[in-house]
This record gives sequence, structure tokens and C-alpha cells, in this order.
Amino acid sequence: MKKAKLIICIVAVMLMVLPTTLPAQQGGNIKFGNLSIIPVVEMQGIYDDNIFRGNGEEYQSAQTTREERKVSDWITSVKPGLLLNLSIPERGFINLGYQGNFAFYSSNTNNNWQNNQGTLDVYYQAPGGLIMGISDIYASVEDPYGNAAQYGIGRVSKRWTNDLKTKIGYNIMSNFRALLYYNNSKQQYNNILDYSQDYTGNEFGIGAEKRFLSKTWGFLRYHYGQRKYNTLGPTQISDANNADYRWSRISAGFTWDPGAKLSGEFNIGYHWLIYDHARTDTGFLREDKNTWIAETSVKFLPTETTTLQVTINRDVRHSGSDTHEHFTDTGIGFSVNQQLLWKLYLVGGISYSKNEYNLPVGNSRTDDNYLANIGLNYQIQDWIGVAIGYNYNQKNSNIETEKFIDNQFTTTLKIVY
Repeated sequence: MKKAKLIICIVAVMLMVLPTTLPAQQGGNIKFGNLSIIPVVEMQGIYDDNIFRGNGEEYQSAQTTREERKVSDWITSVKPGLLLNLSIPERGFINLGYQGNFAFYSSNTNNNWQNNQGTLDVYYQAPGGLIMGISDIYASVEDPYGNAAQYGIGRVSKRWTNDLKTKIGYNIMSNFRALLYYNNSKQQYNNILDYSQDYTGNEFGIGAEKRFLSKTWGFLRYHYGQRKYNTLGPTQISDANNADYRWSRISAGFTWDPGAKLSGEFNIGYHWLIYDHARTDTGFLREDKNTWIAETSVKFLPTETTTLQVTINRDVRHSGSDTHEHFTDTGIGFSVNQQLLWKLYLVGGISYSKNEYNLPVGNSRTDDNYLANIGLNYQIQDWIGVAIGYNYNQKNSNIETEKFIDNQFTTTLKIVY
């Protein structure tokens, strides 16, 4: 009886403090030939000491908003998921998936939100050398974490996005392949007040890959694309003055075959951006932007029990269709997943990014973003795991109202069958 009570107490404590991530669980116990059906359920408890990402300062003006307040709350998150995986032996695969995230606040119930995401991932390599790939992610979201342009941080805002990436190519020889690419991206907000964030983007590309080692490929790619913004909002923007733009980018790097100690992609390049319209409706001049870019994420397995990951990212972000504001976003991160005991894992990571804006003139906004996380994960069985963790998020800025510090203590119970 005492032993049973002790076990219950231990599990209860673990469920009170668990992290945002658990080690990858394979699942796939439900099979019909080459088809695997993988259901996932994740329950998460989060204590967040700054749900609106405010700086805690009081401003004596009519423009004070609740995002400047520092408010804490307990959030219960339920994340159901389902993955259908069809394996095509020696040729490729088809993955079709759904991931939900339903967040319920204990006190600030008006801030409840839900995210729903559907994914399609197809890869096929024909015997004659033909290569085809399709990746599509559709997301209908409300979370208060904002978009890549730092828009809407701290408030629930309904929106949907769709990112489609396709490629078709041919293995000319066993050590060389040529590829064509087409990518499409779209973002749409529900509230007309957020109209400046609505856009459609199209991108075309060509590339070549050459094998250098048994599982290592070098590549060179060129892409050309354009983004068209929505101009319909509370204040009509002239189609002759919105923030539509075109770009060219060239990139080079390395990628690896499955099974190698290295995986992912090392990708560095250069980006040329040209605005379609030189001025805004109010007459401000837009500046074309040329800079180096990066989209690197590489995992390294030095041992069977250790996984290291390095990320390097740099891109140009645009604040919206009605402004000439943009910023370069440069970041680097490092994470580790270390097996300590048979079923116990230590996970942790740190990252830093710098956002350098072109505005305000004479005192350009600069943000420094610091992220860190640490946690312990325990795999009870192959299909169930629990964890505890801590996440830290700090934004420093020379614009006072943009600063914040956020601490999260998280708990997770995850079932993958």
C-alpha cells in the first residue's frame, strides 16, 4: 500500500511540472500492410508568468494596452494528433497528418485559443531516376505567439496559413541529380484590422546536387519569387503603393542521406530584394534590400545516446502591406538530447536572434531575443512518456514597449501508439 502511494505521488509530481517536448516516439503499432496509423495524444500543463508578453511597466497615456501588463496564468493544453504513413519500399513514402492544440486558461478564459494543422508529405523516386516531392502544411491558428514578422505577439488573433513546397528532378547519374522547385505561401487573418498581414507568395527554382561522400551531397540552387499583399482594409491602400516585392536568391550547402550521422541541411546564400513600388501612400521611400541569408538545421549523432542540433537562420522580414518597415532576422541555436539512463533523457537548448529594423529613422529599432529551455523526460513505455521542464524567453529592445521577459514551467504527458 505504501509503495502504491509512493508511485502515485511520484507520478503526480511529474505531471505537475512537465516540458514542452518529449523524445521522438515511433508509434506505428496499428498496421495494415505498408500502412501505419499512428494516433497521438499529448496533455500539457503550463504555468506562464507573462501570458500577454508585457514588460510590466505602467505608461500614463491613452495608448496603454493590456499587452504592457504582466499577467500570469495556468494553461491546460490538449494536443490530439493522427498520422497516416504509407511506406513505398525502396521508393518513398506518403504521410498525411493532423495536429491540434487546444489551450484553456484558468483565469483569463477570454484568451483561450485553438490551433489545427494538417500536413501532407510525399516523396517518390522511380526506378528510371525520376524524383518527386510534395510538402504542404495548412494551419488554422489563434495562438498569441505572433507570426515571423513579430506581428500580434501577446494577443489571440485568428488566421490561417498554407505553405506548399514541391520539387521534381532526375538522377542523371548515381552521383548527380538536377531539380526544379515550386513553392507557394499564403497568409490570411480573420479580422479586417489585420489586413496588412495578408499576402500570397510564389517562388520558382532550379538546383543541382552532387554526391561527395557515400551519404553526403553538395548542392547549388537559384530561386526567383514574388509576394503580393492584400490592400483591402479600414484604410484603402493604393495598389500602386503597397509593399509588394520580388526577390532572387542563390544558396549552396550540404545535405545527407538517411542513416548518416549527420542529417538535415547546411544552407547559406545571398538574397536580392526589389520593391514593386518605390513609395508608400504617405510618400515614404522604400529601400531595396540585399543581404546574406541562411536556413541551416543540422543534427549530429556522436553516439547512440546523444543527439546534438545546430540551427543558423537569417532572412528579411516585412512588417506589412501599408508600411516601408522591414528588418533582418539573424539567429543561431544549439540543442542537445542526452540519454542519462535506460528511459531517462535530458533535453536542453539555447538560442539567440537579433532583429535589426530600418525604422525609426535615426534611432532604428533593434531587438535582442534570448531563448533557453531545459527538461527531464521519462519514457515509461515505448508508447507513453512524461516530462518536466522550464522555458525562458527574453526580448530586449531600444523601443521600451517591445521589451518583455517570460518564464514557463511546463508538464507533459504524451501517448503515441
